[in-house]
Amino acid sequence: MQSASSTNSSMNQHDPYLLRGAEIARDAENCTAIIDDELFLGNLSAAESPQLMARLGITHILSVCPDYLAIGANMQHLTLPMQDDEHFDILQHLPSACRFIQDGVDAGGRVFVHCVMGISRSATVVCAYLMFSQHISAARAIQVVRTRRPRCRPNYNFVRQLLVWSECNYNPSEGVGPYIAWKEQQEFDQLHSLRVTDGMHIIPNRLFLSFDFPSNAARARALLARLGITHIVSITPDAFSHLGIADRVHKHFIVPYNSKEALLLALPLLCQFVDGAIMQDGSSCVFVHCTDEVRGGVAICAYLMFARRIQPSHALEILQDRVPLFEDNSLVRRHLELFQACEYAPTQAHPVVRAWLSTPGSPVPRQMPSYVTVKEGKYDETVMGALFTGSVGA
Repeated sequence: MQSASSTNSSMNQHDPYLLRGAEIARDAENCTAIIDDELFLGNLSAAESPQLMARLGITHILSVCPDYLAIGANMQHLTLPMQDDEHFDILQHLPSACRFIQDGVDAGGRVFVHCVMGISRSATVVCAYLMFSQHISAARAIQVVRTRRPRCRPNYNFVRQLLVWSECNYNPSEGVGPYIAWKEQQEFDQLHSLRVTDGMHIIPNRLFLSFDFPSNAARARALLARLGITHIVSITPDAFSHLGIADRVHKHFIVPYNSKEALLLALPLLCQFVDGAIMQDGSSCVFVHCTDEVRGGVAICAYLMFARRIQPSHALEILQDRVPLFEDNSLVRRHLELFQACEYAPTQAHPVVRAWLSTPGSPVPRQMPSYVTVKEGKYDETVMGALFTGSVGA
């Protein structure tokens, strides 16, 4: 005799409503509407499903990966073979991609843009189209796309190219200044195996933020020389074995993860150091290095607030305009609000800080970027040992 549980299981397998629910969930994972009834973003699995494409009324498919895709005769299809890596030139394809999308929309069609996973390449192309068609910033375009499809995360190389896309007025070509400058930088980075996250400019030629550092001392020296770095700020949870960078002024801040207030209390001296360096003369350039994105972002925003007397929200806008993938959250804003409430001089004894410390809460979390390799929570000191030769400056 068949048990009740097995009977229910058998009934569930043939329940059309349950099957439809699972199908809807799978479709939502594979394909997302970015502009309702016009523009969709997804993965290769969705593109390979004639049923899904028909159900969505897709008339145009843009494939931004080298994978072969067989498309029905009644569908417009364009393939732009893009590689998802740290040095691929996606700018060369953006004009064609945007024209294809715009032509499809203008014809009253529905356009589906896909790569393999629907995370980086296709997201970058859709962001470029939104920037082109709606005249919005890269940061705003990424925000729009990730609001609809949170899993999207263009790689930092593509994000930098979106900034160049805007600077080129959506016309990257050999005769356009920003594109030429980007190509030269790209060639230098490839020659020295550098990555975008090694140094992102916040204030052109004056202030850089780094979430990573080259794994080779010669590459690190090449990076610092190319950027014209004269002063370095490093923020780590523990001490390096060797400190003080030859030929450059270095300030090292130890901010333990088990201290709720350590980052906040370090901000005044950090801001004074950065401001003093930048104001020293017209050629000084500061490099802020922290592999924790939250802490690095808080440090940069705090400096912008301190130097320009602006609100936390404005400082975050400036940071996200230069680093569009930086994720604002309540912990970031709380630190910046406290910094402002203390008039840029928080101390352990300040009433605002004491009130905050008496409230239960967690310290700033450790948020390591996906591209950084850390063993047991400690930095690889090989490179730093080759660069750091003295003691921390005052």
